[in-house]
Amino acid sequence: MNYQIGPWQFISNRCVITSNHLERELDPLLVKLLLHFIDNPQQIVSRQELIESVWQQSFVDDNAINRAISELRKQLAHPIEKAPLLKTHYRKGYSLTVIPERLTQTNVSKESATSLPDSEGISAKNEEVVTAAIFQPVEKKNSKNLLIYSLVVIIFLCSLVWFALFFMSAPSSENIQQTTVNKVASTWNIGSEVHPELSSDKQFLAYTNVEPENDVMHAFVKRLSDQREVEITYPGFQVSILSWQLNQHVVLLQATNLKQQKCEMVLVDLSQFPVIGEATSIKKCDLRYTGYAQVDESGEHIYYTEYKNGHEGAGLYKYDLELNKEFIVIPPPGVMYGVIMPRLSQSGDKIAYILSQKGKPFSVFSYNFETHETKRLFKAKKSVISFAFDWLPDDKGIIVFEGSELSTITFDEKNIVKHTLTVTPKITPYYIAVHSDNSLFYSENMTQAYSLIKATDPFGDNPEYEALYKSDKDEYNIAEIINKEGTAHVFVSERSGSSQLWLSQNGLTKQLSFFNYDDGSSTFVLGGLRASPNKQRIMFIKNKGFSLYDVNAQKFYPFEEFNKHKIVSYIWSKNNDSIIYVKRLGSKNILAEFNLVTRDTRVIEGIKANKLISDSKGNGYVTNDNQLIRLSDRQSWELPKNAKKSVAYGVSKDYFYYSDSISRVARLNLHDQTIQDIHVDFRPIGFEVNENNEILFTGSKYKDMQIVQISWDE
Repeated sequence: MNYQIGPWQFISNRCVITSNHLERELDPLLVKLLLHFIDNPQQIVSRQELIESVWQQSFVDDNAINRAISELRKQLAHPIEKAPLLKTHYRKGYSLTVIPERLTQTNVSKESATSLPDSEGISAKNEEVVTAAIFQPVEKKNSKNLLIYSLVVIIFLCSLVWFALFFMSAPSSENIQQTTVNKVASTWNIGSEVHPELSSDKQFLAYTNVEPENDVMHAFVKRLSDQREVEITYPGFQVSILSWQLNQHVVLLQATNLKQQKCEMVLVDLSQFPVIGEATSIKKCDLRYTGYAQVDESGEHIYYTEYKNGHEGAGLYKYDLELNKEFIVIPPPGVMYGVIMPRLSQSGDKIAYILSQKGKPFSVFSYNFETHETKRLFKAKKSVISFAFDWLPDDKGIIVFEGSELSTITFDEKNIVKHTLTVTPKITPYYIAVHSDNSLFYSENMTQAYSLIKATDPFGDNPEYEALYKSDKDEYNIAEIINKEGTAHVFVSERSGSSQLWLSQNGLTKQLSFFNYDDGSSTFVLGGLRASPNKQRIMFIKNKGFSLYDVNAQKFYPFEEFNKHKIVSYIWSKNNDSIIYVKRLGSKNILAEFNLVTRDTRVIEGIKANKLISDSKGNGYVTNDNQLIRLSDRQSWELPKNAKKSVAYGVSKDYFYYSDSISRVARLNLHDQTIQDIHVDFRPIGFEVNENNEILFTGSKYKDMQIVQISWDE
């Protein structure tokens, strides 16, 4: 059903409101709110009624209601409608100030069709549209069952449209050409030089330098006219570059002290370069925060992305530095990773950002602060995350890199034009900073080098760390097996030029697999090694498909039953004959067990599971938002606060291990609930714990690399 609400036409099956050339997308919660107000026109709806009818819960936090009402009011704001369409009645509730009219039509109205944004890949100009429309007043609750049914259907459709907003194709008309670029190295310090950022006037280049051996970060600023460079420090902290304050010679740093678990955002004045001015801490930050933040020209607000408890992905927030108050700009979209890398346009009236879902192609959107409109500017082709985008000079559009393809997107209120170049020699930027229409600085993708590390007595007085099976190529994931010659390790290495399984035993290392990769990729297409409790078989993932390796037979077998599901996590059962797994079905996780002998599946009821882990004896555990649960007897332990934010887990009979994948590793004593916490000099990406409480880490460190400037013919 479609409705006319004041100046807006609400198209329910697309979850949008349109008016002339304006179109705004509503998320499913706002649609539910709007439908409830439509059903109660010009009536005061209490907060309690909203809780029961919209949220359908017994209690909802006041802030959640306030945010939803505020966002709906903002979306309903119209340039020609001065009075708010959604009114607040002090201590009573809220009301819709206009009487909505139900719109019945056999075809979409011309106004609605012509307002479709070009970014959706739809050309309305060539369509012949019949504009016969009949308006009728909304009938007041003719049928409660019909209303509930309609609400369910509309919310479902809106969810699909909301999802499609993020993942539909970008403009289909695209002219791809090839160009040769000139490359000039721009930084020469020892270490990994990443994340270039140019001041708004393009006079200064800021970047982060990481010492390759110990991952210590430094911040540098270079004046491009004479290449003079200064290092910026902040006592007691490592510092890395976040951005430049808009249209100012002031740089924003992220200052971290990993051992003390401290993180601050710091502004440093460079207006008297090379003299380094005052450094001012303006906001605390999360140590897990690795995105981007920028201060507006006036210095009154800072824009940043952040994960919040209870949300799967990051949202975009504005923080008022005078009021010390946070506001939502783009709500968390409910997909991992969500909103990342926000960049203010030079005029300050727009902000562009990346929207990314794990395992899916990313998109670049712009948000207009005045009209509150969101417009998709770019849709990637492959599911590889990149931060490589920036505004063109004078806000004409953006430049985006995907792999070695450089796309220039220019846009105005009506049109989006995309021009794509395939760059040679081939480069794969991860961050870029646009210098002009045909010149930019970039730092390369794949900044991390991965290696296997064994930690002995890591929580004791004399911990020992040993690099395992080291080569000049990445090595990751490790599993312990037992074959005819005894105990051995199977791990993934790229030492032969592609990701393969290797076996190390009695001081000798040999290649087990000789896989061919059809897509030409060799990075992280192999992983997820899980050894059975008897150490006789390994399950692993290859090119998103599942396989088994039989240790004694030394043969590989496909495991196709899992390929049709979205598997979140898996372990072996203690009897070695089945796989326990978590699969994603819609918005829910299903815990189940697949028997390798009978090929039967049984669902395990009564346990909410996010991740599965097992100890060296094959005892299985699950973690969810709040608990660690042992599968054999369903004994549970409350997760420590920091463990809820962790991304890497391990378990033994005595301890539950967890890590932030930055520098901290902790363990919970399952007997007395005490917690030990240590700092390591590498990024603990993942780990396995053996029965001696030794930890086999996959660790990462930065590679040695430079920031490069490229230019090309227009």
